Amino acid sequence: MCAAFLAGYSWAAWRAQLRLAYTLPLEFERRDIQATGIIASVPLSDARRTRFVFKIEQSDPAVPCMPRLVQLSWYAQRGLPPVRIHPGERWTFTVRLVRPHGSANYHAADFEASMLERNLRATGYVRDRPTPPRMVGHANGILITLEGWRDRQHKRINEVLGNAPHTGIVSALAIGLQMGISPEDRRRFTRTGTNHLVAISGLHISLVAGFAAALAGWLWRRSCWISKDWPLRLAAPRVAAVAGAGAGLLYAGLAGFGIPAQRALLMLLIVALSFLSARRVAASAVLAWALAVVVALDPWALMSAGCWLSFGAVAVILLAASASRVTQSKSIDQVTKVKAGGQLFVSGIYSWLAFRWCRMLSGFKAAARIQGAVSLGLIPLTALWFSQVPLLSPLANAFAIPWVSFLVTPLVLIGMVVPAPLDALALQAAHACLVVLAALLDVIAAPSWALYSLRTPDALALALAAFGISWSLLLPGWPLRGAAPILFLPLALPPSSAPAEGEFRMTVLDVGQGAAALIETAHHRLLFDTGPRYDVTSDAGQRIIMPFLRARGIKQLEALVISHADMDHAGGARTVLTELPVVRMRASLAPKHPLWSQARAQQVRDLAACRTGESWVWDGVTFTMLWPDEQSRRGATLKAFQKSRGREARNQVSCVLHVSNAHHAALLPGDIEAREERALLAQQPAALSATILLAPHHGSRTSSTANFLAAVAPRDVVFQVGYRNRFKHPNAGVVARYQAHGITLHRSDQDGAVQFQSIGAKIFVERYRTAHRRYWMGH
Repeated sequence: MCAAFLAGYSWAAWRAQLRLAYTLPLEFERRDIQATGIIASVPLSDARRTRFVFKIEQSDPAVPCMPRLVQLSWYAQRGLPPVRIHPGERWTFTVRLVRPHGSANYHAADFEASMLERNLRATGYVRDRPTPPRMVGHANGILITLEGWRDRQHKRINEVLGNAPHTGIVSALAIGLQMGISPEDRRRFTRTGTNHLVAISGLHISLVAGFAAALAGWLWRRSCWISKDWPLRLAAPRVAAVAGAGAGLLYAGLAGFGIPAQRALLMLLIVALSFLSARRVAASAVLAWALAVVVALDPWALMSAGCWLSFGAVAVILLAASASRVTQSKSIDQVTKVKAGGQLFVSGIYSWLAFRWCRMLSGFKAAARIQGAVSLGLIPLTALWFSQVPLLSPLANAFAIPWVSFLVTPLVLIGMVVPAPLDALALQAAHACLVVLAALLDVIAAPSWALYSLRTPDALALALAAFGISWSLLLPGWPLRGAAPILFLPLALPPSSAPAEGEFRMTVLDVGQGAAALIETAHHRLLFDTGPRYDVTSDAGQRIIMPFLRARGIKQLEALVISHADMDHAGGARTVLTELPVVRMRASLAPKHPLWSQARAQQVRDLAACRTGESWVWDGVTFTMLWPDEQSRRGATLKAFQKSRGREARNQVSCVLHVSNAHHAALLPGDIEAREERALLAQQPAALSATILLAPHHGSRTSSTANFLAAVAPRDVVFQVGYRNRFKHPNAGVVARYQAHGITLHRSDQDGAVQFQSIGAKIFVERYRTAHRRYWMGH
């Protein structure tokens, strides 16, 4: 065991060293670099840009350790559509690159780990100057040919379906591209536990392989037209096994070889090899070998939820199926006995009907039992990775699995292989089936309790739940089998880490170039700002804030404060309002801003604008609104009519919140600038004193005046800024000013999320990138 552990550790460390060796030097970030290479992935385009993986073959020799694979964006020129490119094309670009850098937060996805797993060691964009891009040739090869075929299929699907609501699902089922799935579809699948249906996995690969094997076997048995004696030398079942394995390999390649597809393909290949070699291999051994090969090829697979859910689901199915076969065989043994006139007889049509009926009923029971077992067995993993459990998952999957497997997927596959215009008919029929599926899933997902939120479980709760799963799935008759689900109860316990009475905890989240902070007291939670909107499909609320709140077991916000309307502060508010009940909302927004309407639609009871002087006390912690005053609000309203001064007007009325207890205080000033700082100093200088300060306006040169810092006198300041942001926040002069006052500096782009806990007379600080350091951070 120790030798195996050391071998695995050494292998993973060696693989990591190989990948980290090709890391862009810091001095070459954001500098023009000439590079020639190949378009190595299916390009994904929207109205503004085209994104793709670029395999660099030649680059500026002055750049050492140039990454081989980078992810690039090619932005369209104003008024023009994005440039259309295709896999295999060889281009020479002028690029600007940065190291992979993502937000570092508690319980959120790790972008840098994902980039390391995909061997993408830099991200950047294509520049039109000083040398415009030019195509210099075309590459060949099996992988390039495969990517080219995927690209053509993706283009054809978009041509046929256009902006239809479920086009992204069709692309996901056809070629494994899930980027185009709409937020509405993702939310629908999450609430019903049907996400697995749009990831090409064992269900889809088995369907393709089974069809190919059946077709090959049927044709081989009828191959009398072959003049040689091949049909006599090679049995049809062996031909079917080879054909099924080949079809599975091809489909997994078209799907991009995701982890679920890898697992299914490896299991299929192991079964085919064991059949061809006349060896019998236990299903558990097949699963174990598949896991070993996946982890050997990709040691970072264990960091993804897909790996755990994929292998975990199959393990539960195997365990449940072993018990199901016993009960099913017992029921079939009795099906031919039918009562008639007080006598038992086994004969005639009654026997045949009874046998067929009971066999069908037994099959339904077995399928329901296995589906229930999977839903139960994956609860600990879904709680660990997503802090959510879809309670109606068995009901949704009972319809969705056969609907997608035997109707939607075959239609999509037919659309991929038949010529135009027949392919359009198949793809449109598949989309029509998805419309029906979405309507049914909406009905199932409608109850508010359909998705149950759980805190992230600790190791003990996970161990008890895993033991309970194993016990509950054992054969009937095992002692206390029915009581096994009791071991799941620790998963539902409320969080035990809430601050004590009179104390508070503030978590300043890393949302990039934006702001978001959660303040917790013993029984209340306040969210100040919601971070930026990243693109049309995602925002900080979806990516960072909601996963963090769910993992902490927070099911309601007692207050939501939107400091002002700038998108880097209010971009995630729509998601937060949709996903979580909010009791009170304070904001500096125009009267007709759409967030007010959404808050009313979500039944937020207490809605009002931020106003100087409002104060309340929660659990011994005082919250006071210091800004804006009425005069500033009137001035901002006039400036808002002048487009050139709209941003200035919004910053002018930023909400300023002061949070304090008996020993410490925090000041959250939004995007106020020097003028507002002077007004606060004139009106209420004593109220500004704070231990913790969020830097006004991200540390811009127009804020953080010397007099303001002297009045606040913070011990710690946090700059919420994006990595190498275009505004160059924080300003070097402002940073020097804070350092001159002896203030401890924290930066979200360098430290990740920063957490402050006021406990008694002490205040404890934790920087995420320091406390949860990983070897790929900063590389």
